[in-house]
Amino acid sequence: MKRKNALDLLAAARPADLDLPGSPQTMEELPTPVRRGRARWVGAVAASLATASVIGALALPRLLDPGVSTGHMATHSAGNALDTAARNAAAQRQTPGRFWHTEGLILGEEVIGAPDNRYRIKTRVQTGRWVPRDPATRTVFTERGLPTVPASGQEEQAWRRAGKPKLCGNDTDCKNDTAPLGRTRFMFMPGTWPYGDQGLTLPAAELLDLPQEPDALRERLLAFWPAYSESMKDWPSPPPGSSLPTKDSWLRGISLDLLQHAPISAGTRGALYRMVANLPGTRALGQIADAEGRLGIGIGWTQAVGDGQSEQQLIVEESSGRLLALQSVVVKPWSRDPAGSEGAAGLPAGTVYDALVYQRAAWTNTPARLPEGCSGAVQTDRMECVG
Repeated sequence: MKRKNALDLLAAARPADLDLPGSPQTMEELPTPVRRGRARWVGAVAASLATASVIGALALPRLLDPGVSTGHMATHSAGNALDTAARNAAAQRQTPGRFWHTEGLILGEEVIGAPDNRYRIKTRVQTGRWVPRDPATRTVFTERGLPTVPASGQEEQAWRRAGKPKLCGNDTDCKNDTAPLGRTRFMFMPGTWPYGDQGLTLPAAELLDLPQEPDALRERLLAFWPAYSESMKDWPSPPPGSSLPTKDSWLRGISLDLLQHAPISAGTRGALYRMVANLPGTRALGQIADAEGRLGIGIGWTQAVGDGQSEQQLIVEESSGRLLALQSVVVKPWSRDPAGSEGAAGLPAGTVYDALVYQRAAWTNTPARLPEGCSGAVQTDRMECVG
């Protein structure tokens, strides 16, 4: 059975049109453990991220079918949907420390079981990240598997009828080799990961100097597009139904990545909110809840996938400008699993099947606490250890 690379979990909340159909979670173990596959095409990105399956081919965002909606449709345009949040984000005072530290959860939902007894389960992984200001220091990423459970009481009954098979969660065979239950996996990556893989070759110190006005910020980021576009000439051909990145979709992807993980100034964060809200295909969703039930202001991008449709949603706490979540929601349910995504068919409309939820994001001078015997790994190219 194929092992799920630990990096598969890092960007579970990437924009929908940066991925082929699917979500980053696994299938739970049936009498024989089953693995959810996320076959994705990433060209040169795949080479730099080994087998990271969370970055995929780009497809242009599509509008919702008539009568299909997620969240509450705001009366104002997407262009100013995040204005208040942007102002409040830019007004936050922050003193940069040695590390930009984030903590959160990677959440997923999928359908498993025998054809005559299907049921939904929810997976959870606790994550952390320490991005250094010093380019000579490596980024530390952690993941800790949390128990997988049936999605509801009704789903639990179906699971019991199936004989209560062991639920592996974000693991391939319940051997705790990916997101270990009760233990923490530490991974070490270059300080510019993942931005350098997407053409934005700036260390943390220069990320902090990015423009704080939307138009100037857009111009600065797009200065990296020509070289990235040129590099795509060496990429393999995308699979049917997929396409190479466009300038707009690349800009959206890198902007959302910066919002999620990067050590940026409060003013740049506010400018990014305004910029992504004005990108083509953006919908204003008004006040919506994230996968943990927290309310915020949302914008979204929809995409047709197989015979269904999904929407990527960015949710921000308006009063503070704090990023709450980036999540994928079923808009039009799938009658059969899209290519590379087992367990998606049967999820009802409105299901958050893939989410990165933020619990904390702040500067700190305290590095990640590494387990004994693991400290030397920070000096190597890419290593991981479990403690």
